[in-house]
Amino acid sequence: MRLTRRQLLAAAAPLVLAGCTRPGSSAAPQTFASRGPNAQVPDPKLLLAVPPRSMSATSVPDFTNRFNVKVTMVAPRVGAQFASGGADVALVDQETLAGLIDQKLVEKLDRTLIANRKLIEPPFDDPPFDPGGAYSVPKDYTVVGFALAARAGAGAPSTWAEFFDLASIFPGQVAVPNDPAIVIGAALVAAGHDWNSAATSDLDDARALLLPLRGALTIVGAIDGGRMNGGLAVLCTGLGFRNPARGVRFVVPPEGTIARPRLLCIPPYAPDPVSAHAWLNHALDPLTAARDTIRTGRATPVGEAAFALPPALLANPAVYPPALPPVTLGFAEATSAGLEARAAIWHDMTAPATGR
Repeated sequence: MRLTRRQLLAAAAPLVLAGCTRPGSSAAPQTFASRGPNAQVPDPKLLLAVPPRSMSATSVPDFTNRFNVKVTMVAPRVGAQFASGGADVALVDQETLAGLIDQKLVEKLDRTLIANRKLIEPPFDDPPFDPGGAYSVPKDYTVVGFALAARAGAGAPSTWAEFFDLASIFPGQVAVPNDPAIVIGAALVAAGHDWNSAATSDLDDARALLLPLRGALTIVGAIDGGRMNGGLAVLCTGLGFRNPARGVRFVVPPEGTIARPRLLCIPPYAPDPVSAHAWLNHALDPLTAARDTIRTGRATPVGEAAFALPPALLANPAVYPPALPPVTLGFAEATSAGLEARAAIWHDMTAPATGR
């Protein structure tokens, strides 16, 4: 019988008081969760299913120097492979994590071993898809907004309602992704409702806003693309517009939007569970989080990382949503009924036109 993570934790090295090891020192490995009986020595190794491009060049060396843990990068795993014990920590998106939780293919975290979790800012500290962060810690995120070309003029849109109005004024010049959850969520907010509303009347308002724009809105591919394709505006995340072409800017509508987070979690039967928790705590260290944000251009939910970030990065709306006016930030979390209603609206939006 294979041991669970909690059994592995219980069988780990004897509990010790935290030490202090200088980077590069040959002293004993530093412990973490140093207060009380939860202080533990990490395992001698860590299998990390996290793409190198998602973190700074110093993240792994800093962790190795601090804890004397050998880090090995392994390929990401999906589905049943995720539970095979081939990784200690994995980086996943929101939808993948929700599926893993439903299938019981991810370990519940020992929060006493993740002291830096207290540094996570709302709403990332208690997301609806993982209440209380029981199974994950957020690593970074990007927000949904729209990119806007300079030739949109002085009356360029700044709200969701104005974004959709632009499509009626300039047919074919405004693009949206082939993603009903995103487009209809934005339309709901434009109509004065919650992004995730499943109320029939609210969805009817979104339908009434969108259907007259059928043919005027250009439907394109991925939401994370960074191309305007000659148009005036495109609904997207900020990923492709962190360093936009001249005259292009990214707008986060003040009436609210959603974040698309990436999260760190521990697969079941992780062979090195103590080191896995140490890595999650390391990823939430303000200096580590700041360096990762500088490397990736994705915002960190660790508020205290701001002190180590360049002011230009903090002021870039394609990375961080503006602080003034404050932006209501949430997550795409529609119910099954809401998703079905969105699919019906999208079917009507994308169905071929029929002649009389």
